[in-house]
This record gives sequence, C-alpha cells and structure tokens, in this order.
Amino acid sequence: MALESGTYINSLNISNPAATDALSQADEHLRFLKASIKASFPGVTGAVTATHTELNTKSAITSNGSTPALASGISAAEVLTLLGVTDATPAIVSDGSSPTLSSGITGPEIVQLIGAATLATVYPVGSIYTSVVSTSPATHFGGTWAVLAAGKVLVGFDASDTDFAGGATGGSKTHTLTIAEMPAHTHNITIENTRGEGSDGAEDGASSFASTDTSSTGGGAAHSILQPYLAVYMWKRTA
Repeated sequence: MALESGTYINSLNISNPAATDALSQADEHLRFLKASIKASFPGVTGAVTATHTELNTKSAITSNGSTPALASGISAAEVLTLLGVTDATPAIVSDGSSPTLSSGITGPEIVQLIGAATLATVYPVGSIYTSVVSTSPATHFGGTWAVLAAGKVLVGFDASDTDFAGGATGGSKTHTLTIAEMPAHTHNITIENTRGEGSDGAEDGASSFASTDTSSTGGGAAHSILQPYLAVYMWKRTA
C-alpha cells in the first residue's frame, strides 16, 4: 500500500502498513509516523504531564499571532463562565435562557471582557479603591467611580454604634475644649484687706479677707486631633 502523504497526525492512515506491504516499506512508515508527530507537537521539548481531561479542555480564545478570537465551538455561556462575567454587557444578549454573543463581536472585544470580569469580581459596585496615584480606577478597570471621603479616614462598621453605621460620617480636624471638658481644678488666692498703718493690720487689730479671681491666661485656640496618617486618593464604584 502506498505511503500516506501529509504533515500532521491527522494524515496518518491506521490501515497502514498493510499485511501485504513489503518489509522494505516499514522504514518509510516509521519515518512518516515520527515526522508527523514532531510536526504536530513542535513546542514539546519535555515530558507532558497533563491528564487527558486537562488536554481535552477547550481553549476559549485563540490567536493568529496578532488578533485574538474565539476558538471554534466555544459558546458564549462558556466564555462567561470562564471570565466570571455574570452581569449583562452590550456584548452579550440572551433569548431568555442561554446568553450568546451579540452579532459582530470581535476577538479583541471578547478579551476586553476579561477586564470586566476582573472589575465585577474584585471591585463590585460599592467597593472602595485607594491609591497614592491620582489616576481614576475607571482608567484602569472601567466602570463608574466617584471621589470619596476627601480629607477623611475610613473606620470600621459597628452595628452597635449609630455613629459608625454604614456610610455614616463624622469627626473633625481640630477641637476647642469647652469648660465641661476641662478636668476639674481650682485656682485659689487669699487677699487681706487692712486698715491703718503697718503690716500687721489696723491699730485696733481688725482686718477683713476677701476672695478674687486670678488673672486670665490661655488663648482658647482649637488644637489638632489628627492621628498619624497617609493621604491617599479614594474612589467608590457607583456603577
């Protein structure tokens, strides 16, 4: 029987060699078998340890070296599962049961869904993003973000304290003590009122005593109550 022609494994004919083939053809069959295996797996330079299940797993995205595209036979539902995208996007439509890709969606657009999956998984709506760089997270991840808590720090939610309910704000940068906030203390002074000459008082020895206030001191200025801090940019994802 004539030797197969072709390059890859799918060119092999399992009927070859035939029982009637000459022994001299055996070398040609072996050479073709080896050549087709090497051509089919040019990048395998070591032991392949993946199981048949892992090898049978579909690759959702393929590439011709420049433009990514969906692999043949990959459904939109499989792509969504792979990317973790569960919310609706303009690229995805549904007949009420199974999601499918909108007409005209290209490979690069599918790859962009990876960013959407990251955003939905890591930064769902309501998440807070912080950075020492002023670039909005919308530039990095997409989505809609609002600047959050300018000049404020974050504090943990406390269900037992309404001051720390979710979304509550409060506190101040400085504070001026009130009289009620000052520690209890006294400033006593005694003054002797005398009549007549001499340090011992009046000639008849009579004297009187009275209390008075000390002179005022202090300015009453507000003082800083800031803890040590690191200023960062903060945003909250709103959509």
